Amino acid sequence: MGLQSVELIMCVEDTFAVVLPEAIAGNLVTVGDLHEAVMELLRAKGATMDPDEVLEQLRAIIVEQLGVRACEVIPAAGIVDDLGAN
Repeated sequence: MGLQSVELIMCVEDTFAVVLPEAIAGNLVTVGDLHEAVMELLRAKGATMDPDEVLEQLRAIIVEQLGVRACEVIPAAGIVDDLGAN
């Protein structure tokens, strides 16, 4: 996992007050994978957040961290391959 990916994960953890274990974070390939992982962690701690709202917050984080356009941040987009995180 490259520096951009680590910084992205740290920002997601801070925003949602969750911890993405390295075993999970290392296997995240797409934005959809990240979204599902965050949703699972939120459910596990009893938080009830709208999945669409979580996706929008993730989109904003990814746009800020990776400098990509919001329209590129879709669930099927590869975090490394399509969005350029290293």
